[in-house]
Amino acid sequence: MEFSQLNYFRTVARTGNISQAARELFVTQPNLSRSIARLEEELGVPLFEHRKGKVVLNEYGRVFLSGVENAFGELNACIQTVQRLYENNQNILSLGCSVDGFLPDVLQSFSRTHPEIGIRQFQEDPARLTQQLVERKLTLAVTPTPLNHSLLAFRLLGEMDYGLFLRRDHPLAGRTVVELKALAGQPLICDASRLDARALRSACRSHGFEPTVAYEVESTNLVYRLLEQGAGVAVMPVSQMLRLRALSPHSPILVRPLEEGLPPASLGVCYHKGYTLSDAANAFIDFAATFLAQEKLRLAAAPDITSAT
Repeated sequence: MEFSQLNYFRTVARTGNISQAARELFVTQPNLSRSIARLEEELGVPLFEHRKGKVVLNEYGRVFLSGVENAFGELNACIQTVQRLYENNQNILSLGCSVDGFLPDVLQSFSRTHPEIGIRQFQEDPARLTQQLVERKLTLAVTPTPLNHSLLAFRLLGEMDYGLFLRRDHPLAGRTVVELKALAGQPLICDASRLDARALRSACRSHGFEPTVAYEVESTNLVYRLLEQGAGVAVMPVSQMLRLRALSPHSPILVRPLEEGLPPASLGVCYHKGYTLSDAANAFIDFAATFLAQEKLRLAAAPDITSAT
């Protein structure tokens, strides 16, 4: 009995169609049919019934499929365990992130502090990160909020206030603090990797107005370009002003504090509950938490960060 035969059997059982299964497996239909026939001959029992052009598992096939799926599950778990063991022994850390631009900023400093730790970095959306963590293909995922899965845990790294980013010549730029209700009628640019547009809409509705979300993007650099073009205003963590200044010291964009209405922006790491975190993972968590705390200190040391000058 060959591994490929079992994989062919699973695929035919799932699709219920020899032709479709053959296309998915990149084999010819006659070869697939012969492989299934050899498997049935080796077992000594039929596994499928033919019904109006479809192949359906019979009683024996259903029992056999259950065992095959368990075997594949055990094999997959073993592969992941060996890969994780190798990563731990080689001091390799697999990191995913849903927040645009965060990991490159942190990893540059982290790698200088921990040159002994190798990094594998992936930028993915929350759904993909959830899948990769559950399948144990990632060690950690940096996300603004917990990922919705019972097997995943979340550890908060830090919080930061939201601010209103806008051009210096915008009518609201003259205000020291901007009330959330002042955003009524303003075209909003939402960086979805940092602030869910649903949360923004909910906060605005609680203040009696429906926001005008003109752009919903997942690229902070695109948000900056739209702001510079006067396409609207954006709600982002105030610490993004530090990054903007580093990228473009003479940018026409400034940030104003928001008076109330939005909870602080949070950032944390998600990981599989079934894992004992490696030394490399704990080192990154501690470093990232310190990095965010230092951002707050840098903001406090730059009182002009929200000024028009």
